[in-house]
Amino acid sequence: MQQNIPNFLFIGPDKAGSTWLYRALKKHKSIYLPYVKELFFFDRFYEKGWTWYLDFFKNAEAAHQIIGEICHDYLFSRPACERIARDLPSVKLMVCLREPAQRAFSAYLYMIKQGRVSTDFETALQQVDELIDHGCYARHLENYLQLFRREQIYVAVFDDLAANPQQFFNNICKFLSIEQIFLPEDMKEKTLAAAKPRSRFLAGVARSIGWQVRSLGMPNIVNRVKSSPLLNRTLYATYSHRDKPEMSPATLNHLRAVFYPEIQRLDNRLGLNLCNRWGYEKALCVPYRKLPIEVDRVN
Repeated sequence: MQQNIPNFLFIGPDKAGSTWLYRALKKHKSIYLPYVKELFFFDRFYEKGWTWYLDFFKNAEAAHQIIGEICHDYLFSRPACERIARDLPSVKLMVCLREPAQRAFSAYLYMIKQGRVSTDFETALQQVDELIDHGCYARHLENYLQLFRREQIYVAVFDDLAANPQQFFNNICKFLSIEQIFLPEDMKEKTLAAAKPRSRFLAGVARSIGWQVRSLGMPNIVNRVKSSPLLNRTLYATYSHRDKPEMSPATLNHLRAVFYPEIQRLDNRLGLNLCNRWGYEKALCVPYRKLPIEVDRVN
């Protein structure tokens, strides 16, 4: 019996629409995605083997032209890139680039929700390397551009999703060579609002248990638990307008200075004009206060 092998992967980054994309792709009759959004096979659980991985796609049918996976961490893993190139050489890949300073702040809010950090944003930038590292798109994308043909990699921009979800989805369908469909109205709304933990300890315990269950090869259980409205209400509370953290203009300007070389490299490599779209050149003309952290060491 012929195995169902993925021919599409969303590889990252995180906090750039991957949950929305998963929900949208699940609406299409020609696309099969497993019940589990993120398998983390090629970066974290590769030792579980090819049979374990393909078992998540066993229910795909002949009508499914696209068999895929959404995993926003593959972009940042050189081993994952090499494994994908070896195991799925003809796969279509997608990334969705979000302005990296805003992506970092969104990731920071999510880390608060998980109980991973409890400091202010500036301190977290110093303590958690991935807040900066995951915004270094040019460096990480270069690994994939070296091992895959350019036409295999679809580079989307998060701003386009925010501006016009339907057109954003149409462009993905075009890349995947499948028919366009109209998305329901609920797909035009924000997927996940930022939330804070009711108990940092319990949020941390839940996260730790989740990874332990994944390591045992049962990510489907994690997916079911994470989607439970009762659990989410128990563990997390939505921010009010008064208590939601905000990024200061000085920090934003500092991060843009940090990320500016990366955005320039992206524009030179891919011709995306992101410096202009994201206002980087204008922002760097404005004096900014040097932060008491060494975030530029990550460049």
